[in-house]
Amino acid sequence: RTLAMSLEKERIEKEHIEEMNQAKLRFFTNVSHEFRTPLTLIISQVELMLQKNTIPPSLHNSIFRIRKHAQQMKLLISELLDFRKFDQNYIQLKLSEQSLNTFLEEVYLSFSAYASQKSISYHLKLLEQDISIWIDDWQMRKVLFNLLSNAFKHVPDKGEISILTSTTPDQVVIAVKDSGNGISKEEQERIFDRFYQVDSTDNQKGTGIGLALAKSIIEAHKGKISVRS
Repeated sequence: RTLAMSLEKERIEKEHIEEMNQAKLRFFTNVSHEFRTPLTLIISQVELMLQKNTIPPSLHNSIFRIRKHAQQMKLLISELLDFRKFDQNYIQLKLSEQSLNTFLEEVYLSFSAYASQKSISYHLKLLEQDISIWIDDWQMRKVLFNLLSNAFKHVPDKGEISILTSTTPDQVVIAVKDSGNGISKEEQERIFDRFYQVDSTDNQKGTGIGLALAKSIIEAHKGKISVRS
């Protein structure tokens, strides 16, 4: 009887946590929709300002930074809305045949300037024999961008980040490896949970959605994502 009561209590607690998470998602989704329109209007006005030749260079740089941060906010909003769609099974993948090496080279180059800026030793190890993969290019790019963004958050300047590829008889494996402080066993089990956040070297806090979204995208591709420290 005690065991039955304990299991029932655990079930009720799990249901309560899931209800709270769904309520959070609904709230954040509604707020995100409200934020997106004024943010889009701000970005369009800022871009019009940047097109003017009469702006002094010092002011131009400030406006450029405003646009950068506004676009970052828009990306966070899109991330949240995307996760909601995946969570409700509303997204259908748009699959196409891609060269794995070309896809990874493009992803790698997106972060190369940032790596130089932070003096991070940044490497890409491609397959010797390129292969074709069927993926939703846009969604899979989000996964890799998320993993690399997390690596850059958790690696101090002059650290190391690598994208590694390998194959098994029936799988291709893509790994993002970094020289950060690692992650505890307890956190490893939770980092793909919705709203779970890990402290970073620069104290940046994300939404707690990024890795959960990455997991949803990978699983929609019939793949697996995991962490090893």
